[in-house]
Amino acid sequence: MPKKILVAVDLSELGERVVSYGHSLAHRLGVEATFIHILPQPYLWRGYEPWVPPDIDSEVREIAEKKIHYFIRKAEKGLGLESHEHNIVIEEGDPADSVIRFAREGGYNLIVVGYRGHSTLEYLVVGSTAAKVARYAPCSVLIYRPGFEPF
Repeated sequence: MPKKILVAVDLSELGERVVSYGHSLAHRLGVEATFIHILPQPYLWRGYEPWVPPDIDSEVREIAEKKIHYFIRKAEKGLGLESHEHNIVIEEGDPADSVIRFAREGGYNLIVVGYRGHSTLEYLVVGSTAAKVARYAPCSVLIYRPGFEPF
């Protein structure tokens, strides 16, 4: 079974650092890295239909993919690597549940996730994505904290 790392990112400043860390870790270990970003549930836009463009889901998905590509290219430059392809997955749903399901179905050996997410309100209402992933993931989980990089 090939060794694979799943790097779960949001589009925050911390998310950019998680991409850089996960990318560096994958290259140091010589394993494949997949970067996953979870979009909010589509039902969050209900009631805004008259004001929200009908194709907002595809636009948001495209923006997320472009931003993650940018984070990866920046990480490669920082490591002095030539640009190369990485798997980028954009899904919709609950962040923790989606990451856990994707890791299980894909047979990942490690999940890298930031210690906190994008939204304080989300943390207070639903709990920490990192904590839920760490508790229920089918593999080991590395919770990234800036300033404590061992490499």
